[in-house]
Amino acid sequence: MMGLLRNEHVKIYRRARTWIFYAAMVAISLLGVALKHHTAVQFHAKETVWMFLDSMSRAVYLVIVFASIVAGDIVGGEFAAGTVKLLLIRPHRRWKILLSKYLSVLSFSFTLLLFTAFMSWLVGGFVFGFSGASAPFSLPHGAHVVSISTWAESVRTYAYLAIPLLLTATLAFMISTLFRSSVVAIALSVFLVLFGPVITEVLRSYAWDKFVLFANWNLAPYFESDVPPLPNMTLSFSIAVLTVYYAVFLAVSWLSFTKRDVSA
Repeated sequence: MMGLLRNEHVKIYRRARTWIFYAAMVAISLLGVALKHHTAVQFHAKETVWMFLDSMSRAVYLVIVFASIVAGDIVGGEFAAGTVKLLLIRPHRRWKILLSKYLSVLSFSFTLLLFTAFMSWLVGGFVFGFSGASAPFSLPHGAHVVSISTWAESVRTYAYLAIPLLLTATLAFMISTLFRSSVVAIALSVFLVLFGPVITEVLRSYAWDKFVLFANWNLAPYFESDVPPLPNMTLSFSIAVLTVYYAVFLAVSWLSFTKRDVSA
């Protein structure tokens, strides 16, 4: 299994596009800190590395797009290149091959997420200073206000974003396995990432709108206010919906790869 994982990591990181993704996140961090510094100087505003780190959390949606590209290509690309036959003649069970690919996708996705957060903290710290980690941050919690440290707030923000990252990468992986096409998987996954909120708004008038994936994957409102993303939704409901989606994505991927004649 470790050999399969190592092989999949080599496939991901030997491609130029992977390093372009990392370079893009570095460039965005540098551009972001330059804009923040210019704004702070122009308006005499106080800026800290933790405020900058929080603002850079928006860049995680680009990480989600990059993760979708890798996930959408890792299986579909084998079919497109005709290398899937060589892959399956190895003395490994199909489910192990599929699992190694999925774990490699998750490893890349969360490594890029942590890299983005680290680069934002690093460049922001050089410009604004690294102090203020233990400064109190007021967090709405229903009718009350609780105080947590600034660094804990940053961790919380990025932890919330890990949920759509996990689900989108898994969705792209499923589409890639099901349709055997990296183009379809990447295009459809990126489309859903970009237009997911729009789809949620369009379906808001329907009674089943609360079962839509995109309406549930932002859990922040449950911890920051008494107002759920949609009426009659609860934290346990959203977690249950996300769990079902996740299980279905994995089940479809597994059945498609292990039961179908993938070598044809």
